[in-house]
Amino acid sequence: MKVKQVYLAGFLLLLTGVTVLGCNTANKSNPTVSVDSTKVTSSGDAITGSKETLKGCYIAVLKRDTLQLAITSVNGESVEGSLIFNFAEKDRSKGQFEGKYKNGILAGNYKFNSEGTFSERQVIFKKVQGGFIEGFGKVKMVNNKEVFVKEDEAEFDQTNIFRYTEKCLN
Repeated sequence: MKVKQVYLAGFLLLLTGVTVLGCNTANKSNPTVSVDSTKVTSSGDAITGSKETLKGCYIAVLKRDTLQLAITSVNGESVEGSLIFNFAEKDRSKGQFEGKYKNGILAGNYKFNSEGTFSERQVIFKKVQGGFIEGFGKVKMVNNKEVFVKEDEAEFDQTNIFRYTEKCLN
């Protein structure tokens, strides 16, 4: 009987500790992010006061779809990387991205293969706290490339955030 009481007391102590830790993290303020042309400055988290480049992987998961923006090179406003759109019930696309990052907007060309067909289209992303959101708008075909009719009228989907992650997809 005493062994059960010891286990119960240990479990309750562990549960209390987890609850206290959870309450302490819940009261922290959200980190803020400010952007200059190639760096993101974070505050309110473990990297307070440090600067990190835009380089890295940003992943969005929507139900069974997984999307990735991987930024591999930043040189001034010029940005290079790759994009993967892994749709559960549609064609998957994977390819290279080249563009410019200015005033919190990453815009450029996405050259990709999907089901054995090479395509090119314009893409646009907006920097938000913790990652990027993709922009959408009316498009037209120009020289076999899909481009925005008016890039400055792109609408950004706030519900689909490409969040920074340490692990990239292959």
